[in-house]
Amino acid sequence: MPPAMSAGDGREGKIRVALAKGQLGGKLAGMSLPRQIVSIALWPLLEQVMSFICASTSLVLATHMGDHGEKTAQIASGIGVTSFVMWLGFVMQGAVGMGATAIVSRMTGARKFADANYAANQAGVLGLIAGILSALLMYATADFLVSEVLSLSEFAREVALRYMYTGCWVAVFSGVVFAVNAALRGSGDTRTPFIIMLVVDGLNIVFSLFLVQVCGMFVEGLALGMIGGMAAAAAVLMGILLKRTLSLRGEMKGCSLDEFCDGQGASYVPPLYLDCKSLRPDWSMMYRILCIGVPQAIEVGGIWVIQIFVLRIISSLGDAAVGAHNIAIRIESLSFLPGFAIGMAGATLVGQYLGARSVRLSLETARKCVRYSVLFMGCMGVVFAMWPDIFVEIFAAGSPELSAATRPVVQAFLIIEPFYAAMLICKMCLRGAGDTRRVMWVSYGGMGFFRVLCLLVWYWLWPETLSLVGIWMLIACDMLVEYLILRKMLFGLRWARKKV
Repeated sequence: MPPAMSAGDGREGKIRVALAKGQLGGKLAGMSLPRQIVSIALWPLLEQVMSFICASTSLVLATHMGDHGEKTAQIASGIGVTSFVMWLGFVMQGAVGMGATAIVSRMTGARKFADANYAANQAGVLGLIAGILSALLMYATADFLVSEVLSLSEFAREVALRYMYTGCWVAVFSGVVFAVNAALRGSGDTRTPFIIMLVVDGLNIVFSLFLVQVCGMFVEGLALGMIGGMAAAAAVLMGILLKRTLSLRGEMKGCSLDEFCDGQGASYVPPLYLDCKSLRPDWSMMYRILCIGVPQAIEVGGIWVIQIFVLRIISSLGDAAVGAHNIAIRIESLSFLPGFAIGMAGATLVGQYLGARSVRLSLETARKCVRYSVLFMGCMGVVFAMWPDIFVEIFAAGSPELSAATRPVVQAFLIIEPFYAAMLICKMCLRGAGDTRRVMWVSYGGMGFFRVLCLLVWYWLWPETLSLVGIWMLIACDMLVEYLILRKMLFGLRWARKKV
């Protein structure tokens, strides 16, 4: 198993090829930092756009189903709840993905390509294990979480459970897809994950439309469409990796991967590929992946518990409030598209520059990504505030009650989005450096104080003043405080000495 690496490894003479300090290879070679960010962020942006279209299609289909028009708010509430419940199931998969990104990006920057490919293959195996466990966990806890933890009407509860019992099995396929995609992004290859997620989202839409509109299925049709899209994407991903294997093996002619890369020049970066010898579970490598990913899993798991608590408080305001909350999240995800793409570029470049021994460029990457994200997401906040009805009516399905509850929340995005952007990018860049544990504590501290303590005091002492907009503004305060703490952490540079 390859040894753990820190940013100091290059100074100890462990960089294989004589690239100048702070220079990256492959398609990033010779590019300015802004161009590198754009080059990596482009495909994740397109990927997020497709995911938004797919998720929005599912929500629109759900709220326009057959003769259930009079129950639009309850259907929106039920579907909204499933997104929170399934979020719990994907926590383990997210842990594998984060660990894979951090390790592969660091090794790629240090030009340890054989080690990077080995880590990527091990991440895929670990992703499969996490996917199976996730599916079983979601199936086992669905009834308790939907029926006992959340306060929903009988019909909304039925919608949520019918979707969950079918849709939870998508995790078996998504575990592999998400883990390998994360490793590919860490290597700087963001185009292949886009192609894979294009298959996921495109077929999801096609299958869902067919099953709901043609076959007349209820929410089970949406769940089966999601499973079909992810299963097809997993098959396509394996095909791409196998094709790369056959191509590289023919070119290497018996030499090792690192020897082959040394002979290709200092700027050459090989693609990740499927190596059957690397698929045997290596618990020491999996432990390294999980050492980075588990703190994020604990963080996201804790965030999930807090979000469920917030959702329970919101559910006391009625089905319309829960539906409006879900629609607001869906609309906000429009601004999340460029933010996440920039954050993904930041996480990849921070890790690669640490591997290439340049802490200065790692920090500069994080600073530029924060500025770009605040600009893009802030502009989207202005658009939401000025023309909220354009977005609200797409999802509200002509329900005046749902529209009225959603509109003021969307207008509040003018204030929320810049804080969200800055916090999001700081977290993603620190995670890309492998510093997931401190990010976890910041998340717990901010959310625990604002979203639990402050909200609970508000709910107990002044319940008559509680509103959905007020809850979202409380969340904005949390984001601002978290960003200020994370910014101080970035400039403290402890993350640059983190070994992965």
